[in-house]
Amino acid sequence: MQTRSAILLLSVSLFGLSGCTHMNMGDLKPGKTEIIADIPKAPSDEATSQPKWVEPAPNRMPSTDWVAEFNDPVLSELINEAMNANTNIRLAAARLAAAEASAKSSRSGLYPSIGATGSASRNFIADGSGIDSSPSAADNSRFSLGNSVSWELDMWGRVRDTANTGDLNAQASNADYAGTRLSIAGATAQTWFNLIEARLQLDLAIRNVQTQERALRLTKRRFDGGVSGSSDYRLARSALANAQATLAFRKQNKSAISRQLETLLRRYPEAELAASADLPMLPELTGAGTPDEIFLRRPDLLAAERRMQAQGLQVDIAKKNLLPRLTLSGSSSLGGGSLTRLFSLESMVSSITGGLSAPIFQGGALRAEVSRNDAVLVQMAESYADTTLTAYREVEDALDAEEHLQERERALAVSLDEARKAEERLEQRFSEGLASILQLLDSQSRRINTEGQYISARKERLANRVRLQLALGGGLYGAETAREKLPKPALTLPKLNMPKIASLN
Repeated sequence: MQTRSAILLLSVSLFGLSGCTHMNMGDLKPGKTEIIADIPKAPSDEATSQPKWVEPAPNRMPSTDWVAEFNDPVLSELINEAMNANTNIRLAAARLAAAEASAKSSRSGLYPSIGATGSASRNFIADGSGIDSSPSAADNSRFSLGNSVSWELDMWGRVRDTANTGDLNAQASNADYAGTRLSIAGATAQTWFNLIEARLQLDLAIRNVQTQERALRLTKRRFDGGVSGSSDYRLARSALANAQATLAFRKQNKSAISRQLETLLRRYPEAELAASADLPMLPELTGAGTPDEIFLRRPDLLAAERRMQAQGLQVDIAKKNLLPRLTLSGSSSLGGGSLTRLFSLESMVSSITGGLSAPIFQGGALRAEVSRNDAVLVQMAESYADTTLTAYREVEDALDAEEHLQERERALAVSLDEARKAEERLEQRFSEGLASILQLLDSQSRRINTEGQYISARKERLANRVRLQLALGGGLYGAETAREKLPKPALTLPKLNMPKIASLN
């Protein structure tokens, strides 16, 4: 598949700086730092010149609530529970709150800093007879009030860049929060499908044990009647024991998956979550949109883009740290020997000063910081390109799997139907003494294996549909507005019902 290169240019600052790492003061002129990420462009259809993934549909994925499309009320309830209780989502919400607080703190530099002081003192004069408490001693009292103001004039936009960096990091954390919710929604859905598959496989194992028990009874009657030898009887017993071993494994697997899902839901993992009797129907595949839409949908791409923009501002800030800073400061104070004189205008003293500071020699530390931030920006641009390629691959893999998994399920359905008919016929012939135990066991094994594969194929198509939705951005569950739509998680631990440990004796 041939691809063409597309250059993604992202402007990362309002008033940035341009220039090389090795610069002089004449190079430091207001400009913009540009991030260039070389990302392969998705191929287009030769007939229509439209990018691939395009499919006409009234609702393109994942613009709708894809969880509801499975028409499984239990799944919807489980995902809603996970959205409110899952530990990873709560961690992401706490990180977002911290990032928003940091952003608010970083914007404080745009405003003046104001402080206030106050003091009161009184001195007593002691003579030989004790403390002097005469009226003249009141003159030794002193009261004062003062305030100070300082403000850095943002001549080069450094303070503004610092504030914008905090905002971008908070927006990236918001995308991380949406990405965590999307990931947990997908994990919950896939684990739920795995649990249903485990139940179906367990039911199949139970039926297989019953089938092998029936075959063993038939073999024993033939052995007791002298129709077959001991080898047939031993083979039947071996097949039954193997079916019982598989049944034990299926029970263990189902319990493990149930505990895994309970952990996602912040429940105590006691394997008490019951699975539905069958897998839900696969929703109809609608249009997947166009490849460029994932840049507006996928939370991981949005977070990476915003962090890259923030790092671009860090480059600008590092360059502007080489420039002079102008700071204005002012103070005023009131003082007097009594509270009445304290508030008189004659006692007011005020001052306003301006200071200009500039780095002269720092041992190359400031220029090295510029170089370091430049290198980090290049790293993030390459990481962004890698994340984009991963997103493309995930969508392509899921779309490609849709067709192949459908073909596999259809073929297994035909194979299972034929295997069941063959087993029924051989079981009848075996009971009539016209078929050997090996033929019967072989037909039963084929039918069991095919039915197990058919169950797994059905589940895999559902899981692949979830993977496709996640790769495209996740719709409602990947949207950044979802934080306002869902209730805020409570910061309390659920009461855990610790089960009693049963004796193994």
